[in-house]
Amino acid sequence: MPANKTKSIDRAVAILDCFNRDHPEAGVREIARFLKLHPSTVGRILATLASSDILTQDETTHRYKLGSRVLKWGAVYLDNLDLQKETRPYLQSLRDKTNESVSLYVPSGNERVLIERMESNHFIRVIAQVGERMPLYAGSSGKVFLAFLPPEKREEFLETKRLERLTSQTIMDIDALSKELVQIRKTGYAISHGERVEGASSVSAPIFNFRNQIIGAISISGPTTRFSEDRIKEFIDPLVKATQQISQAMGYAPKETL
Repeated sequence: MPANKTKSIDRAVAILDCFNRDHPEAGVREIARFLKLHPSTVGRILATLASSDILTQDETTHRYKLGSRVLKWGAVYLDNLDLQKETRPYLQSLRDKTNESVSLYVPSGNERVLIERMESNHFIRVIAQVGERMPLYAGSSGKVFLAFLPPEKREEFLETKRLERLTSQTIMDIDALSKELVQIRKTGYAISHGERVEGASSVSAPIFNFRNQIIGAISISGPTTRFSEDRIKEFIDPLVKATQQISQAMGYAPKETL
């Protein structure tokens, strides 16, 4: 493909990326300023995209927004999303890098459910079964779900849920749990040492969908004796990168500003 055509396609994609949930409409000069392109160049591309129903232009304001063809493409994409299928290669890669068990959880009411797992090759490891239901307030993946719930649902859970002591390390104080959830939202991951199972530790990170809702969590788990502070730090970067990539594949788009 000629270089000038490739450049035009790149510019068209950059322009389409300017439209998101927080900025559903934009004008020629606004986009040109953001992309540092000449307004005439942006206007020409916008007009071409509008002629193909990829964009639509308001007759009064002359601002553009995504058109019906994008909706058609989006429907095809969403119909083919499969969280387990998308996640499986990342679970295997994380297991191979860490040689610890790696699990995928999804939310189910006030609990989480284990739906996919890659076991560690260590003789001593934490045992968990696919299909097992677990609480949200104990364990790293549970706390990840709680942390990234919509605020009103999180507050309802904390106000109404009776916390049961599962181990000597289970967090039983609502204020302490709430403070930890704030920290999890800041860092993007959660850590647990023996909160659900004595002697078991884990670190988890969230997966989001195209509505920016948490739909899953991946955890790396094993005996606490192997989960030193330094070793957990080694796990965090590949874990967070994996969940971010899966989230993007599921349509997640972080908030952007024009």
